[in-house]
Amino acid sequence: MTVQNYILQQPSPHQEIMAILRSWILDLGPHTTEKISYTVPYFYFFGQVCYLHPDTDSVELCFAKGYRLSDEQKILQSKGRKQVRSIAFHSVAETEEWEHEVRQLLNEAAILNEYQFKKRKRTK
Repeated sequence: MTVQNYILQQPSPHQEIMAILRSWILDLGPHTTEKISYTVPYFYFFGQVCYLHPDTDSVELCFAKGYRLSDEQKILQSKGRKQVRSIAFHSVAETEEWEHEVRQLLNEAAILNEYQFKKRKRTK
């Protein structure tokens, strides 16, 4: 199953929220890839960047290495997880309200991944 098909199978407003978040993630650049893993959409940019987790009343955007992000706005939650940090969206309006901050976090996560990837490559 493709990520697009997965999103199309979601109920409203999950479908719309996930479509918006997916478009922002794919805006990271041509190296961005996606696949269904552990039954949810995962996104990669020189390694895992994030995944979308639909819950009963929201869609969580989960950053795989969220503990490394600056999160200046303090919008990410750990929920007892060591590495993953997430933000839950309950409506399309919420995604629009937090667009700037979320895009900043996505860019920061992608930059960190690319930096780590190139650093590992140099040491080999």
